[in-house]
Amino acid sequence: MSGIDEDTYRAIMARLVSGVSVVTTRLGNKDLAMTATSIVSVSLDPPTVLFTVHEDARVAQAIHAGQGWVVNILGDQAGPVADWLASPGRPLINQLTTIPHNSAEWSQAAILTQAASWVECETTWVKQAASHIVVVGEVVGGGIQPEVTGGLVHAYGRIEPY
Repeated sequence: MSGIDEDTYRAIMARLVSGVSVVTTRLGNKDLAMTATSIVSVSLDPPTVLFTVHEDARVAQAIHAGQGWVVNILGDQAGPVADWLASPGRPLINQLTTIPHNSAEWSQAAILTQAASWVECETTWVKQAASHIVVVGEVVGGGIQPEVTGGLVHAYGRIEPY
């Protein structure tokens, strides 16, 4: 039993400033992507990352043990990318057509050109948590794109450069 209503909880958590990333994966021959603010570096040994995704999201349907994905930590100019990939109802096919990217070596998931850095991961476990799925993965690769600077933060319901 919850002692707090959804609107109050949302207003409280909106004050938690967090970085903005894009998680990408592949489903068959389709690129899938979503904007995420719930990325956690879990461990350095072995390097491990965690993200959460709504259970109804297309990315959630593609993630399973052994599946590869990329966390793209966005640079400060990537606000329109973050907004587009957070838009409900965007098309399944060609989500990344207008977003410059390359494919990661192992998973073939998209590495966005506007990412300041990225990690490629292999899912080690997935667990349901209320309306979301918690995904944990071991890092199998990564990189920094020094020509991309700054970052994006999410606070008070907005995405802003810093």
